[in-house]
Amino acid sequence: MLTLVLAECEIKVSPGEIDGNKSFPEMVHFPLLLTQDSGLAEERELRTIVHTIEDKVFYFGSDVKIPDDIERFKKMMLNAAKGDQPQGIRVSEEWLIETLNDQIGKKMVMTSKGEKVDPSEVFSRTEDYVVVIGGFRKGDFDHPVYRWADRKISISPRQMKPWSVTAETLVGYRYCSFE
Repeated sequence: MLTLVLAECEIKVSPGEIDGNKSFPEMVHFPLLLTQDSGLAEERELRTIVHTIEDKVFYFGSDVKIPDDIERFKKMMLNAAKGDQPQGIRVSEEWLIETLNDQIGKKMVMTSKGEKVDPSEVFSRTEDYVVVIGGFRKGDFDHPVYRWADRKISISPRQMKPWSVTAETLVGYRYCSFE
C-alpha cells in the first residue's frame, strides 16, 4: 500500500472561499487528478492525503473522483471544508507531523536534496510506504519532515512541480518488484 501525502499545499480553504490571492489550487488539483485516476487507486493500493499550509488535512479514498474542471474541484474542496463532505473524503485539522505519525509504512520524503534513486528501485510491493511530496511551487518544507523520514529520495537535482513528482512516484510504485 502506498500512502501519498501532498504536504504544505499552497491552498487556503475556508468554509466560504478559496483565497485567490494566497492559493494555487492547481498545485493540488493536478496531482489529485493523477492519483485518483491511477491504476493504484483502481487496485485499492493507494491512499491520498492533502495537507494545506493552514493545517487542514483532506483524506481521499481510492474511489473519489476528482472533477477535471478546476472550478468544480474548488467547489468540491469548499464543500468538504464546510462539512458537506463528498463520499470518500474526510477532513480534519492537525499538524503535518501528527498526520504522518498516524500512517503506517516506510517513511520517505521526495526532495531534490535527497539521494538520487530511480523510483522503481525504491519500492517493493511487499512493503507499505508513506511518501511525502511538497505541494508548493518553490521553497522547502516548514515542518520537520526530514527528521520524520527514514529516507530522502531525489528523482531530479532540480525542484520539480508536485504533479511531476506525483506521477514519477505512482509509476515507480506501480511497476516495482513484488519481491
